[in-house]
Amino acid sequence: MVMRLAEDPHPLSGGGTGSGAVGAAGGGGAEGWAALAHALREELAAVGVPVLLGVRLPEGRVPLLAGLRSAADRGAVAMRVAAALRAGVERAWPDRPAGAHPPVVIAGLAAGWDAVGGELRHAAEAAHAAHGLADRDWYDVRSLDVDLLLWRLREHGDLAAFVDRVIGPLLAHDRDARPPLVPTLEVYLRHAGRKAETARALHLNRQTLYDRLARIARLLGTDLEDPQTVLALGVALQARRHVR
Repeated sequence: MVMRLAEDPHPLSGGGTGSGAVGAAGGGGAEGWAALAHALREELAAVGVPVLLGVRLPEGRVPLLAGLRSAADRGAVAMRVAAALRAGVERAWPDRPAGAHPPVVIAGLAAGWDAVGGELRHAAEAAHAAHGLADRDWYDVRSLDVDLLLWRLREHGDLAAFVDRVIGPLLAHDRDARPPLVPTLEVYLRHAGRKAETARALHLNRQTLYDRLARIARLLGTDLEDPQTVLALGVALQARRHVR
């Protein structure tokens, strides 16, 4: 599991054998990190499962392994551990800037100690990739595969070029005009092109939605019902969070 408290400069992170893997990211000097470690240990003591907690100051990481009785316990334990991590952060760093909860990412189950390191590294990277996503109690690392791939490609110019090529005109429109159309496209894709559900989610009447979708199609010169176009648009919308 990984909870990321800040983009920079002081992160926390983790991964998990029959243990789930956990981590968090945040900021503070040595005293702040000591206070955080103490608060986390106290909060985790009430979770009801054995945990192994560490603090790695150079990387700003808090790796955590949680022992599970069975794989079926993963979700329930993840919820309790995520809540304990966030409670510990709030206790240790009460003056932290307000905002969305730090993303918490659950790693896979490690088959043995030899696999723990890989799970921890995977969880740590996925926590970076989860930064900026919609707030959830926790994320399954398996649901972040596309975001993690895009995050790893963030320094490649081809990714930025792809985003610009696929949705550049739409992004340019939203910089200069209202209403913005990117949110409409995102909700439309989230509902798999079902217009009635999209209209309800956006609190729009259907004709207004149809007009917006037609405008999006004209701006992009694409068919919003073509499967390959829909795939490219979805990837480009995800990728723009990682493009500099």
